Amino acid sequence: MGAMDKNSMGFIALVVTMETKRCPMCGGTMVKGKNYQAGYARYFWEAPWKHGLRDAIKGPTHAYPWLCLDCGAVIPYVDEKELQKIREEYERVKLEGRL
Repeated sequence: MGAMDKNSMGFIALVVTMETKRCPMCGGTMVKGKNYQAGYARYFWEAPWKHGLRDAIKGPTHAYPWLCLDCGAVIPYVDEKELQKIREEYERVKLEGRL
């Protein structure tokens, strides 16, 4: 996630790259939080079509909080890889008529 860089004074500095995206509310810049469970708030989502013990053990899908630096909104987002799994599962359940 970061890279080492030696500055002009001979010190090594850590260069951190941050993920950003556009805020859907104001069009400003959003930055991703460190992880989904830092602090007191935890954001998660559970599929309404899941039932039973097996699904309960697997647990909910976690979402990372993103902060808009312009309007101050904090919006939880699910990672794209996890979102793709949810889309595929939704389509499968829909075709099976379980919705």
